Amino acid sequence: MCECDDCECCGCFGEYRRFVCGFCIGLAIIAAVAVIIVLVVGYGHAAQPRFAVEDATLTRFALATTSPSTTISYNLTLTLAVRNPNWAMGAAFRNLDAAYLFDGQRFDRVAVAADDYVLPARKTAVFRIASGADAASVVLGSAGVRAYRKQSDKGVFDVEASLSGQVKYQLHSSWCRLEARCPLKLQLAGHDAAAVAFQKTSCEVLRSSQRGC
Repeated sequence: MCECDDCECCGCFGEYRRFVCGFCIGLAIIAAVAVIIVLVVGYGHAAQPRFAVEDATLTRFALATTSPSTTISYNLTLTLAVRNPNWAMGAAFRNLDAAYLFDGQRFDRVAVAADDYVLPARKTAVFRIASGADAASVVLGSAGVRAYRKQSDKGVFDVEASLSGQVKYQLHSSWCRLEARCPLKLQLAGHDAAAVAFQKTSCEVLRSSQRGC
């Protein structure tokens, strides 16, 4: 027996309660699906770090050829920006180095960051890397020597900074290989030619072939 004064009114409230209950269940399902999508998008796929050389100064770059070896004496300072574009995941780095190459041949390698350096999500770290050598060994053929002499006349050298290391993203278990190439045009400081301001250079990040990276 209906407890309300009007049984028709009781029927209305019963339908209203069923509607509210169904609406709440629907909202809960939508919220659960949204959370799953956020977790999958935020943590399932990792965007690779981005690198850019914001500034560079070359104060010495001299080639010495004494048979059978060739050496380069140089002083180079780079300002390297590393960006973690992921909006949810931090990125940890290890063995992050920069190798310097001239005419495709490496003449030095320097460390960029300490091992297990962690870069939070959506953050950029800036590293100032200063290095030099009095006689860095380099294997240049006759073509490389000619390229050096030609560029030396202009006072502008084509040097590549090749980045390598490993990166691991938050909630991911594996370390991924990391490689990037930064082609640089470096004007030798104090050269007779008019000084040209260094242009910020974005680096090309090579896609890793490792599974899950």
